[in-house]
Amino acid sequence: MKNLTRVLFLITISLLSLNCSNDNDDVLVPIVTAPTVTDNSLTDSDGNSYQTVKIGNQIWMAENLKTTTYNDGTPITEFTFATFGNDWFTPSTPNELYQWASTSDLGNIYDNELPFDFYGALYNHYAIQSGKLAPTGWHIPSEAEFLELKNYLSNNGYIDEEAKALKSTFGWLSNGNGTDNFGFNMLPCGYANTLGGATAAQVTAQLGSTTLGTSFPGTSSQTRISLSLGTDDDLSFAPNSIALGVGIRCIKD
Repeated sequence: MKNLTRVLFLITISLLSLNCSNDNDDVLVPIVTAPTVTDNSLTDSDGNSYQTVKIGNQIWMAENLKTTTYNDGTPITEFTFATFGNDWFTPSTPNELYQWASTSDLGNIYDNELPFDFYGALYNHYAIQSGKLAPTGWHIPSEAEFLELKNYLSNNGYIDEEAKALKSTFGWLSNGNGTDNFGFNMLPCGYANTLGGATAAQVTAQLGSTTLGTSFPGTSSQTRISLSLGTDDDLSFAPNSIALGVGIRCIKD
């Protein structure tokens, strides 16, 4: 009798487990795997070393580009208002320029002053279009490559939370910190406005692609698709004016 009772108990537990499993078939549970982060595996022309991370089939820089030298050894000119005035984007004088992202600690988050290159550099349209910005063996991503990244996150449990999974766990205002599940460590670098002023650090990150709009070529009305991360959780693709300066995350060839 005891054996029969034991058998019936085990059958009941098995059926309950099966039902619970079936009830959860439609629930997409985030798949959190240890990110494949490699330290100092990439070096730019200035000698800066970068972490890299593999997400899906893509290998990304895990930090924003901060080089001030092209991959052929040519220096990139630093933008200052004293030298260039408002000529950050001037089709008649297409200077290839970079500007450091603002490190003003608007939310008093950090105990110490941030290094000037903490968020990396912001590059203008002409520097991006030079074709020499990315380290050898790497390139600036296209919109399609950014979309592949977003789709990988969406398909692995982070739908509508793709930005949250990529953002750093600190440094974002308005409760915008992420969970950095994949080691991408996206800091809020902001962008450079059409006059060259670095702005919106700690609030947003605008990462440039090579994908340009076809209307009004060469003017401030032409657009460049940027991967846009804000204080909310989802990723978006912003058709920003090419007059804006953006951060760069390179992807391996």
